[in-house]
Amino acid sequence: MHFKEIFINRHSEVRVGWRLTLFSVALVIAVGLVQTVLSSLGFRLEFISIALILAVVLGVTLLMTRFVNKKPFGAIGLSIHPLMFRELGLGCLIGFLMITGVFLVELASGYIHVVWRDYTLLQSLRVVVMSLLFFAAAALFEEVLYRGYFFQTLMQWITFLPAALILAVVFALSHARNPNVTTFALINVALAGIWLSIAYMKTRSLWLPFGLHASWNFSQTTLYAFPTSGGTFDEQRLADAIQSGPEWITGGAFGPEGGA
Repeated sequence: MHFKEIFINRHSEVRVGWRLTLFSVALVIAVGLVQTVLSSLGFRLEFISIALILAVVLGVTLLMTRFVNKKPFGAIGLSIHPLMFRELGLGCLIGFLMITGVFLVELASGYIHVVWRDYTLLQSLRVVVMSLLFFAAAALFEEVLYRGYFFQTLMQWITFLPAALILAVVFALSHARNPNVTTFALINVALAGIWLSIAYMKTRSLWLPFGLHASWNFSQTTLYAFPTSGGTFDEQRLADAIQSGPEWITGGAFGPEGGA
């Protein structure tokens, strides 16, 4: 074997293992630098922080897709195509309906009581708009990170199911340090990772899982005042919720993602 063949396959492409390694190293270094700068500046604005880290993930993905894979950026599943708005809209609708179902079950069971905040129409509109931007940025970040370049490259190597299971575990472990986390919650997050990976496979696009993810988090927090992955996100809520009932059903302080 020639030295070059260690890195390049017979199709003149960088081997999958090296692509995954290069992407991971570049991402860790880039995100680490951004987080270090933000921390040194005492930066506290969550939305700006997420937006900057999202920009880094998109940038590394762009470089890998364009210069290593020699494909357009849209190849990772963010291309503009005729079905894009249908997939995005369907994802938003399904995410909303799913968490609405959870809310109605808890409401009917007497496990949740919602008190709407005394906001003016303008204040409510501001909360909704800022929350949409916040949860959209957070969802896009996680979808590009966990269902984007790395997942799709790994899938080419070991097929869909093993790749989906591996990324589901990684997705769950990324939530392991969240407030009020439980083993049950991590299992549910892993299942959500598989659910979102299937949504990608259904369309070979990130628009459907992005819509599902963003809509679920926005509706869960802003509309129904649930905790989301252990966080209260007080500034993104229109109401306050008082929960009761068994935590194994409701998820307790972690939110519905930690319950049955």
